[in-house]
Parts: sequence; C-alpha cells; structure tokens
Amino acid sequence: MEHWHELVFKSNRVIVWRSHITSAHLIFDGKIVLAPGFEMVYFEFLGKWFAIGKIRNLQGEHTGYYCDIVTPPRLLDDGVELTDLFLDLWVSPDLRYKILDKDELEKALQERWIASELYEKAKKELQKLIRRVEDGRFPPSLAKDLERRLHL
Repeated sequence: MEHWHELVFKSNRVIVWRSHITSAHLIFDGKIVLAPGFEMVYFEFLGKWFAIGKIRNLQGEHTGYYCDIVTPPRLLDDGVELTDLFLDLWVSPDLRYKILDKDELEKALQERWIASELYEKAKKELQKLIRRVEDGRFPPSLAKDLERRLHL
C-alpha cells in the first residue's frame, strides 16, 4: 500500500512511521477516503494484534484510520517484524467502521497460507478492535497522545 516510509517515533510500546499511499483506493460513504498520494501515519503497537494508519487526503484533512490485524510486532535492529493477517478495518473520524478483506482471510485459509489457529485469532482480534471502536476507545490513548504531541 505505501511506497516509502520515514520513522517518526520509536519506543518500547510503539513505532510510528509516515508514508504516502501509492496503490490503495477506498470509498466510504460515497467519498474517497484512501487513494494514491494520501499521507499515512502508521502506528505499530508492540504486543498488540493490530496496527493503525491515520490517513489524510491531499488537502490534509483526516479521512479515517486504516487498521490492519497483524501478529504482534517484534523490534529488530533495522526495523520491525510483523505478519499481516489479511483482515482489515476502516474507521471513519466519527467512529463508523467497515470490515475489509474478509475474502482475503478466507482465501488465505483455503490456500493454507495461514493456519486455522491464526485464522481464528485474526477474527477474534478484529472483534476486539471493533468493540474498542464501539466503546469509544479508539484510537488507543497512546496514539491520541502521540498525535497531539507530534502534531500528527
């Protein structure tokens, strides 16, 4: 989805990258919310089963969050290691949401790209993330704090 990235912040709890979308395209409620050229600030939470990208359009307006269900990131000397689990969630600024890529997760299981245990874990973690959104606990407080402090 992104072409290049720049490290913005790194701690033992989160790594934050900035990049631009190169190929993805998403329409939500009849508006383009994700397209080539849009900026993304990507939060990888260590120990969590999700990562979130805060998206801004070409005018700098926040269009929402693209959330990936992933294996918990591991810090490496030269970056981060994680595995995308084929399941995503779009969350608008007003906390309405849409599940994305269910078909990709199903195909991953059918093609044996993912074990059944990891398939079930991905679905469970997506539901936990949705509950967080529905309860108004999204984005996570760590992301909110960094957005405010770093003007993201």
